[in-house]
Amino acid sequence: MRIIWLICLALTINVGVGQTTYVGVKAGGHVSSAFIEHTVFNLNLNTTFLPGVNSGVFVKYLPKPGSAFLNSGVQFGVNYVQKGWKQTFLTDEPSYTARMNYLEIPLEGFGYFGGNNKYFISAGLYLEVLMSVDKDTEPNSTNTGGADFYTYDEDRDRDIGYGARLGGGMFRDISIGTFQLEGFFSYSFSNFIDPGDLTTETPDLSNHWIVGFSVGYMISFGGNKNE
Repeated sequence: MRIIWLICLALTINVGVGQTTYVGVKAGGHVSSAFIEHTVFNLNLNTTFLPGVNSGVFVKYLPKPGSAFLNSGVQFGVNYVQKGWKQTFLTDEPSYTARMNYLEIPLEGFGYFGGNNKYFISAGLYLEVLMSVDKDTEPNSTNTGGADFYTYDEDRDRDIGYGARLGGGMFRDISIGTFQLEGFFSYSFSNFIDPGDLTTETPDLSNHWIVGFSVGYMISFGGNKNE
């Protein structure tokens, strides 16, 4: 992970005197879920998708394009992201939903090509801080068909985490600004459940993941965007 941070830092230094700076806002939708397992014990726990929204502000730096086909840049920002999961049961027990609302701080490097239409692929890391949790009433343990049940516990579990983010899409310069369309995937390397140790059946693997999209609007400062 240190190597990834060093790469992002090198990109930041490289584009610190970049030709064009974009400042933008974005919002979109996604589906999220959680991988909840135990390294030693087998868990009978079925998690499925949960829809959510994401939004944020971001800064994108582009250096003066060189002679190569592919150019590089860096972006960072602050995002609001709804994460969570739905657990289903094989009985008539209602599904259980847990939604965790995070503030994300990502740092990403990206490669791009094109003129007015610029196509890009991005990768980087993020730090996340839990803002709030919305949870359903816990299921009736006698009506779950033998399913295991674990959820986020504010008194036990973690409210700070980190992960990786991959994205791709395009942004287009027009007379009134720049519009961006992005698809992305993110995965939390940190576990949001704190198991204590492996001697308990509390899951020691608990990772959020998301597949989604966002639409953004940016304004630019400095440089010739079409070079």
